[in-house]
Amino acid sequence: MEGEIERRRWILTGIVQGVGFRPHVARVASHYSGELTGFCGNDTLSVFIEGQGPRIVLDAFIKEVVETAPPLSSILTCQDSLVDVVDTEPGFRIVASEGGSGARTLIPPDVSICPDCLADIRDPRNRRFGYAFTTCTNCGPRMSIIEDLPYDRPNTTMREFPLCEVCSREYRDPDDRRFHAQPISCFDCGPHIWMVETEEIPDGVGDPFSSVALPVDLVDGSRGGRSRENQDAVLDAVAARILSGEVVAVKGIGGFHLLVDATNESAVARLRKRKHRDGKPLALMVKDLDAARELVELGEEGSPAESLLISPAHPIVLAERRSGRPIAPSVAPGLNTLGIMLAYTPLHLLLLERIGRPVVATSGNLSSEPLCFDNAEALARLGKIADAFLLHNRTIAVPVEDSVVMAAKTAFSRVRKKLTSESDTPQVEDMTGGLTLLPARRSRGYVPVPVALPARVNPDSSARADGDNLVILGVGGELKNTFTLVRGGMAFTSAHIGDMGSLASQQAYERAIKQLTKIHDENPSVVVRDSHPNYATTAWAERYVGAAREEGREVQQIALQHHRAHAYSLLAETGVERAIVIAVDGTGYGDDGKIWGSEIFLVETEPAAPRRLGQTLPATFPSVITPEKFDPQASLDRSAASEDGSTLLHSLGSLRKDETVSAGVAGQIQTAPRLAHLPYFPLPGGDLAVKEPWRQAAALLTTFGIETTGLPLQDRLNTTVGKAVLSQIPQSPETCALGRYFDAAAAILEICPISTYEAAAPVALQTAAEHWLAENPAESVAMLRAPAYMAVTPEISALSAVETRVLPVQNIVSELTQGMKQGKNPGELAFRFHVQIANLLASAAIKAVNKYECAAVGITGGSALNSLLTSIIGRQIEESGLTWLTHQRVPANDGGLSLGQAYYGYLLSQ
Repeated sequence: MEGEIERRRWILTGIVQGVGFRPHVARVASHYSGELTGFCGNDTLSVFIEGQGPRIVLDAFIKEVVETAPPLSSILTCQDSLVDVVDTEPGFRIVASEGGSGARTLIPPDVSICPDCLADIRDPRNRRFGYAFTTCTNCGPRMSIIEDLPYDRPNTTMREFPLCEVCSREYRDPDDRRFHAQPISCFDCGPHIWMVETEEIPDGVGDPFSSVALPVDLVDGSRGGRSRENQDAVLDAVAARILSGEVVAVKGIGGFHLLVDATNESAVARLRKRKHRDGKPLALMVKDLDAARELVELGEEGSPAESLLISPAHPIVLAERRSGRPIAPSVAPGLNTLGIMLAYTPLHLLLLERIGRPVVATSGNLSSEPLCFDNAEALARLGKIADAFLLHNRTIAVPVEDSVVMAAKTAFSRVRKKLTSESDTPQVEDMTGGLTLLPARRSRGYVPVPVALPARVNPDSSARADGDNLVILGVGGELKNTFTLVRGGMAFTSAHIGDMGSLASQQAYERAIKQLTKIHDENPSVVVRDSHPNYATTAWAERYVGAAREEGREVQQIALQHHRAHAYSLLAETGVERAIVIAVDGTGYGDDGKIWGSEIFLVETEPAAPRRLGQTLPATFPSVITPEKFDPQASLDRSAASEDGSTLLHSLGSLRKDETVSAGVAGQIQTAPRLAHLPYFPLPGGDLAVKEPWRQAAALLTTFGIETTGLPLQDRLNTTVGKAVLSQIPQSPETCALGRYFDAAAAILEICPISTYEAAAPVALQTAAEHWLAENPAESVAMLRAPAYMAVTPEISALSAVETRVLPVQNIVSELTQGMKQGKNPGELAFRFHVQIANLLASAAIKAVNKYECAAVGITGGSALNSLLTSIIGRQIEESGLTWLTHQRVPANDGGLSLGQAYYGYLLSQ
């Protein structure tokens, strides 16, 4: 070697395990053979590397390691230090992993089959030809098989399958792409598949009061075998059953799917009946991109929608459906979109190639229950749904649902497409970017990649604030539940768990939290929950805090209002410190005990400026911190009592001279004040009103004093039930949620008077609006481009944090009703309603921006997944010269709620 020899140690953190990083380092080291010695390995926190050689070689080596890192990796930090030179060392090698406790490395997500493995399973000369569990360094299961760290085969469920001689050679060969790939296997040493017919399941299995047990051979892999002949026979048999119209439960990477022929209406209808899923759209799986393009509009080659479909995550993409395709009507009844994904494992791909047509691939569960992922559990719970089961014996450690992303055309792109196809009509500028990508469920392929929270540095120190040492848990909400663990400035959101109404879901939730805290080797010291007193997650948080106290651990519990948590989720994702946030939703417990969901908040993540203190809040958290219920008059009285007229702080917040609200004392984070919302109206029947939107329509029109005579709704109100509903209105719970306004509008227009699934009415209203938009581009342009056309929308006066503004919406509802009475097209009225509501919310947000000097406006909450509404509001915000914020990494719905909760706890901890 030439030059002075030195030895350096590098510590790399991030997603550096399970992505082929150590093999990558070894391959790079081989480029400097004869000049470089050393080793690399894993511990629970990082990949560590030691290299010895001339400084110029070491510099070139680490530069190449970082710049050519594996595609699935993500390096967060690279620490470099000098260590003692070693006298003799035999080249460069990979060393055994090191255990440990405390902070842990980032776990990679499960990854769809890569092009190289795809080529392997299609090549008759390859020994993995047709092998259903083919993987390599660049693809396959990761999170779903990891039980502990560091990421080595003994810490995964693949430890049950010792490598054969040939696989072992590949595993040890630095030039092989399976070098140190933990999930690899083949026909000789890996998992295998077998089929179980439902008739083989003994009666009584699945009955909690029965002691009947499953025969062991149905679940343990002892039937069938590893041979190619056995696998082909099983796949042929399963494909034949699906083609004959049967429902088959198929075990994949992270759980079970229920598969049926998507072109067979009776098969799809049978699945819906057995699964108790009346109208909610079902997802499709196809074998490749060409098959997807046959069914949905993906745009030009390389479009965002296409890129999503073929990305390593392979999510379900909701895209506009092509007309005239032979998809069963009950797959997505009445909708202009289809949810579609590509086969993402070798097993699915081999099966789809045999079937030769698209299949419905919906979650393997009963509606509102968690995903099945264990063989015995699936046979017990899905036996009344599936006619047969395709099982394998690779254990799933962490169940993971499919991710869902909406690739929706914006209002202007729809108009432009229509107008540019008509030569006599001028083109229309696409003011909203053409395609809106909105994550609806973040799970397989994305979880557990963390969201890096905005750095909050102590002004007296160069280090991050002390709060980064705390472990904070956001427990999520009641619907679409996830939870989020924050440590070291990183937010780790769980895979989708689902609705928390069943015991099975709550057990799955408990299991998932224990698994995540085990992997991270941390117990939360701060727990943030929803302010709703009756959520299952509220009860869990209180039990956890109580159990911790019995163990001698102090755990602080914080309650955060539902829609504020949505708003903080948006700021956590975008890194923006101050914004006006529109939180639109279908439900959510408010500070006043009513149901919120149309809020405009001023959200700030910076601590309040130091001020003269009236009453100082404690520096440490009490057992529960609930966001204040602000009393403007009490605050004014306190302010008036100040001798010099300066603002006094008190236990509920501060009132500044500019009338803004601060949630705490100097140096504490401010809880977002509610600037405005839509008017409240009753929900006669409570939850029943959500299932029967005509009840909401009756209550809304009664509240606004709008006559129902001449509407189809009147026929329902003339019945005994209808009269009872009218009598319930004065005693009913009240809501201002935008989702409920959309419910009522859909019922007034007779588009959806009865809902068959959550959000069915708003989805139907949006679909009707988009159908009309597509067929009437000129009139649509007039509405979209000229807010003055919407003269029915009153002028919004300035908003104040001291007095929450109720936004004027009565005229919009009145015009909608009058149009229906006049016999106008319901689609036109639905579109106009979207535009008017969007104008109202955008105008209010811009007024708030002007008052509070913000540069950004964002939208969050379940109703933000209405791409028509979001795109219209976004156009107005951007044309006003403001930054428009939407969710791009976590869902706007309750799937992102836990991130906002955890971020709020993180802010308070600083």
